[in-house]
Amino acid sequence: MKNFGHYKNNIDSILENSFTNSDKFKKNLSVIMGAMKYSKVLREFFTLYNEIENKHFENEKDSRNYINEAVDFLKTNKHRLKKVTSILDKIILDRKDLCTKKTNKIYENIDNVVFNNSIINLETISESKNFLTENTLQVKKSTSKIKNPKILSHVLSKNYGEEYNGSLTENEQTILKNTLLMTEDTLNSEFTTVKEITLNKINDLLKESKDDSLSAKLVEVKNEIRGLNTTKKSYIRVRSLLEDLN
Repeated sequence: MKNFGHYKNNIDSILENSFTNSDKFKKNLSVIMGAMKYSKVLREFFTLYNEIENKHFENEKDSRNYINEAVDFLKTNKHRLKKVTSILDKIILDRKDLCTKKTNKIYENIDNVVFNNSIINLETISESKNFLTENTLQVKKSTSKIKNPKILSHVLSKNYGEEYNGSLTENEQTILKNTLLMTEDTLNSEFTTVKEITLNKINDLLKESKDDSLSAKLVEVKNEIRGLNTTKKSYIRVRSLLEDLN
């Protein structure tokens, strides 16, 4: 079985290189999404490889803990890939003209710690973990191989849709697509702003309200918003609420 970085590189290339041809891109995206819909493990590996590539931490301890947890998950579940990689092999073979041979150091190092776990490779595995840790500590622009954010947003939206158990409204789904590729810094900034505006809006409504039951509900919502941690799911909820209030 090939390492997953091989598949991730080629899927990225297929989407990237077909994007300028609308019909071809839609067909490729539909086929790839069909594969991910079919296999949970493909979705998990695709998402986690991308997340490791773009994750950012402020301190080494958090970064190293995250890398260890991510690697443990991938190593524990890699056996599940054997039954489904033939699907990706077929997709790539049928679109080999769109597959660009490129080297992605991040994928290579993930592959090394996940698939090359022999005792004789302990030194290189340690070096790879250090590389991945250092990468997440760097303040960087998006390192995604996919240049147009719309591509990755659509591909990953299935994962987030499942995470929210189909509970998102149509409006929240729209906000979701614009949220998927936010960096942590952008998310923190945007969430703080939206949260503050929403709380101010609720305060204004409380001042105007003459209905005790409405006021009680507004206070309840206000307290709930105050207690939210900064996550994409929280951002989507608050942003959607703000639009409803307006």
